[in-house]
Amino acid sequence: MLLLWLGTASSLVRAAAGEHLDLLAGDLRFSARSLARRPGHALTAVLTLALGLGASLALFSVVDAVLLAPLPYRDADRLVAVRACFRRGARRGPIPR
Repeated sequence: MLLLWLGTASSLVRAAAGEHLDLLAGDLRFSARSLARRPGHALTAVLTLALGLGASLALFSVVDAVLLAPLPYRDADRLVAVRACFRRGARRGPIPR
């Protein structure tokens, strides 16, 4: 029973792969003909994709450099921020030790 199931599944996979490749080839031929008929639309589509990819890559580069990259300090995960808060009317100046 298992061998029959495996044989059927493998033949389906082989047949489906061939059919998908045939469909892909037909789609590529159709898209090439459509783009050749209207080169202005093709150029607009290519430029739109190029601008979108360039913008997203630039944004990711900024996010990576600012937010994701580790700080250039030894033990950067141990850095802390120290702040002093003064109440209204309190003495201003250096924090006493």
